[in-house]
Amino acid sequence: MFRRFVSATPQNATGIFIDPQKAEGLFRLHPLELSALIELSWEFRTWYEDLPLGHPQRRSDISELPSYLLNKFPVANLNQKKFITANTTVGWDHLIYAYLIENTCLYEVFRQVIYEYRHGERLGVPLASNQHWLRNTEELFFRDAAPFSIYSVSSYIRPDQGASRRNAYYRMFGMDLNHGTRDNKPYPYEKPVNANREFVSTFEEFLKEVWVAIANFGNTSGMKQTDDATISLLARRLHDMLRTRRINGNLSQEEFWFVSMMSWFHLSLEFDSPIVVSVRAEGSNEEERLKKIANQVKMPVHAKANYFFRLADPLSRLLTQIEIGTYNDPITVSALYADKIPAVTGAPNEVEKDMRLIINYWSLATDRNMKDKVRS
Repeated sequence: MFRRFVSATPQNATGIFIDPQKAEGLFRLHPLELSALIELSWEFRTWYEDLPLGHPQRRSDISELPSYLLNKFPVANLNQKKFITANTTVGWDHLIYAYLIENTCLYEVFRQVIYEYRHGERLGVPLASNQHWLRNTEELFFRDAAPFSIYSVSSYIRPDQGASRRNAYYRMFGMDLNHGTRDNKPYPYEKPVNANREFVSTFEEFLKEVWVAIANFGNTSGMKQTDDATISLLARRLHDMLRTRRINGNLSQEEFWFVSMMSWFHLSLEFDSPIVVSVRAEGSNEEERLKKIANQVKMPVHAKANYFFRLADPLSRLLTQIEIGTYNDPITVSALYADKIPAVTGAPNEVEKDMRLIINYWSLATDRNMKDKVRS
């Protein structure tokens, strides 16, 4: 979510391109201003009353702070700095984004970075510009949230946000994170009885069918193996799985906060940000910077972190479209594999580009080839 507010491109553009200067301005905000940005993002969430609760365009009807309290926040300053305005409509990434970003191990790495800075100078004295980042990161993500705030998702019932995130990931995708505790033991959390355990197998079959369609799209002779009906059937199965977990807006508040959390850490790695410079971890991409930071604090990074970073944005877009029901009708599935938009002659199809990226990086991340579909 934070990445969207420092994007150098319009909200409706494909992809997020970070404005480093604006991102540094975000990191320098007062913690209360960041709290206001989070609360206002929830207030201005996408909302269509005629859609069912849980739909991507009506995630939840849990109320925002009352207006007399919201008006106490420094909204004018946020408006002046162009982070948010009263006319803003806010959407956020799909929960799969948080899952993929956390799979890189960046949360644990940054936790250790803050620990080192707060207990000594083994990493050196933090730069003045990094003092803001350290304060805000610790205030927002490593302490209990203020009572009644929209990002207060922990309590005596849910005292461990790490366990809560894993619980949400498993409910939605039937997947656990690929790393456990610091001593390499499984992370303890409540594994739900009701979960989308068939998500991965169904999703991979969907990817394989779409790849067959992509590979056959340019064929001008012979029998095409594209099966729009099967692609649509698999898309509907995924739609039904995901929306079942969303009934009445279930998991929306948690998704909002977990996605916001991971976007803050992701943003911190997308350019040579104050924290990156402070620990002398400059690099050309997120994975390179993360590995350098992890090396400084003697923490592991997942060997396939680069693939998780590359997957996060396009897969978030795809699962949001699937939840909306975009591909439930066989007539619509050609958007997944046609290299040009049919209605706009010659215009490139961004959805097809996303599908190619997802198929390639999912194959690399899982060591399972999504291009091996063979028709008998």
